[in-house]
Amino acid sequence: MTDARTESGRDADLLQRIARRDRQAFAALYRRYHPRLHGYLRRLLSDAQLAEEVFDDVMFVVWKDARRFAGDSAASSWIFGIAYRRAMSALRSELRHRSRVDPAADAEAIAAERPKDHELIDTALRRLSPDHRQVVELTYFFGFSYKEIAAIADCPVNTVKTRMFHARKRLKYLLPRLAGEKEGRDREHG
Repeated sequence: MTDARTESGRDADLLQRIARRDRQAFAALYRRYHPRLHGYLRRLLSDAQLAEEVFDDVMFVVWKDARRFAGDSAASSWIFGIAYRRAMSALRSELRHRSRVDPAADAEAIAAERPKDHELIDTALRRLSPDHRQVVELTYFFGFSYKEIAAIADCPVNTVKTRMFHARKRLKYLLPRLAGEKEGRDREHG
């Protein structure tokens, strides 16, 4: 049995125990998922407080609905799927409460930001739509396959592939521009 299968089996066992209201199993799952899931939510939502609120909401859903985990996918896919849906709901709610950003203002926004070298990718990722950012982050930062991401996002695998195509295309456009802006500022201040 591979490490991934062993981990998935442990998670599934924890979920079965949680379904029987085993608080120790829930505490173990919480500790196990907090760093990775909170990191995912933090990157997706770009707001630490909102990410923590959504994480707590996700864990409440896991506690309440653990018996619904059927084992058709990896436990991590099931949990990340809940997280994705909760995060998208939080983003929609947040967008309703603030004015919409004009997508044509990308150049202005890029010029206003002063990313450091290690922040270029994060800045570019924040410029992606949540769906596009999700596939990039789940693939490259969390190691999920397209099939697992499709389960998380509750969409076909081809949709995940299309989102990745568009995300890469957008990043290919943004990264050189962000790097150019930074180089220009460095020359001015150097």
